[in-house]
Amino acid sequence: MKCGVGFALLFTLVAVFSKGEAGKFACIVCRATLRASQAALDVVKSAFAAAQSQLNVAQSAANTASDSLRKAKDALKEAVSLGDTESIAKAQAILKVKKAESDQANAVLVKATESIAKAGAAIHDATVKVIKVTVECTRRCRPS
Repeated sequence: MKCGVGFALLFTLVAVFSKGEAGKFACIVCRATLRASQAALDVVKSAFAAAQSQLNVAQSAANTASDSLRKAKDALKEAVSLGDTESIAKAQAILKVKKAESDQANAVLVKATESIAKAGAAIHDATVKVIKVTVECTRRCRPS
């Protein structure tokens, strides 16, 4: 049964190609490939937009953590200037926590930056693919 279907498909293809339809078939395949490449580019663009959004959130968090760290440093300076050992100890503890939060926020920011760089590279690759397929389709589908 499978063999019969295979032969039928083979004879159909031979008939199509023998009637000079090879160019049309190649053009149809090429256009389908182009649509698939364009769809892949759209997906990559969406991933880039998501990475951009994550980068914006990470940047905001890093800015907030940096502000908190600066305030903790100012509080420690104030405590030192007052000479209150209990306040100095509290300010040092808060500063240590704020420093850890700032380091974590900066690490997330680095990861988000790497992610957007990868997404940008993927957009480049997908765009090059679309251009190559477009050129090939133009060459194959040109009227004789």
